[in-house]
Amino acid sequence: TAPSLPDSPHAIRRIVIDPGHGGKDPGAVGPRGVEEKAINLLLAQELAEVLRDQEVEVVLTRTDDTFVPLEARSALANRQNADLFISIHCNASLSSNLKGFEVYFLSERASDPHADATARLENAPLALEGKEVPSPNQVAAVLRSLVKTANINEASALGVLVDRHLGEHLSEPSLGVKQAAFYVLRGAEMPAILVETAFLSNKKEEQLLQDASFRRKFAQGLSEGVSAYD
Repeated sequence: TAPSLPDSPHAIRRIVIDPGHGGKDPGAVGPRGVEEKAINLLLAQELAEVLRDQEVEVVLTRTDDTFVPLEARSALANRQNADLFISIHCNASLSSNLKGFEVYFLSERASDPHADATARLENAPLALEGKEVPSPNQVAAVLRSLVKTANINEASALGVLVDRHLGEHLSEPSLGVKQAAFYVLRGAEMPAILVETAFLSNKKEEQLLQDASFRRKFAQGLSEGVSAYD
């Protein structure tokens, strides 16, 4: 049975934060060798601290360098009866010049080729689990059940607010709110978004991601987006 939610005047009382990748799955690796899995955990811990200061209960899908299957991440959020599921990642591109942050919610069709490539990159751990990447038809079947609960519409609204408030805190440009078939989001039974913080493939942003003050600004912007949604 799911744990009961804490008493609170707020609608958003419990959030599951998912630091992407971990363990045998390093995620993207920057030109100076910085691994995404380590940065994601630092970002998630920073965000958890800020949210807890606002009396929101926070559960992390991993608290150390552990490999967690993608499906298990949203399943944890469901078991925890979470109000929101937020997956934290660093972006990567074949172009070393791309920069900025972007916010995603689930869709069977990607917003653009970059969104599709990003989802393929973040779905890559499925190969480490011995699973095939789901076909568009499989994703569409999941979406039909999710749309009934309006979670995708809610995730879209949350994404817009998170994007806006991140933009107020970060000097990096917003690349917008987009849609793509992220496997980690598909099982969530609550509004779920995936945030790509900055590009590890860009040397300047790789350096930024290692900066504690940048990570603090990111956490503050994201938490303000959640508060605005609440």
